[in-house]
Amino acid sequence: MIMYNFAEMITSHVVISQMDKQHQYQVNFTVAVHVCRHFLRSRGDEPPPDVEALIRKNILPIRPILLGQQNPRKIRYKSAVSFVPTLSFSLT
Repeated sequence: MIMYNFAEMITSHVVISQMDKQHQYQVNFTVAVHVCRHFLRSRGDEPPPDVEALIRKNILPIRPILLGQQNPRKIRYKSAVSFVPTLSFSLT
């Protein structure tokens, strides 16, 4: 829970520029958690990474749902396949 709160606080301070682009962008929270974990695990002898810059590099577009689209994901269900094991013995 502490890691989530830390990552959420850091990502809320990241500024993403939204100039002349097709989509709006949001932070990739999964990558942000990994960057924050790397930051917290860094030792004192190595310089800490620039967390906000690394999070700013990993952004995702927010794509709007078009009219007429109910579910943006196209899921095809697969039918069950039966499996009949064959046993062959050779008695020689």
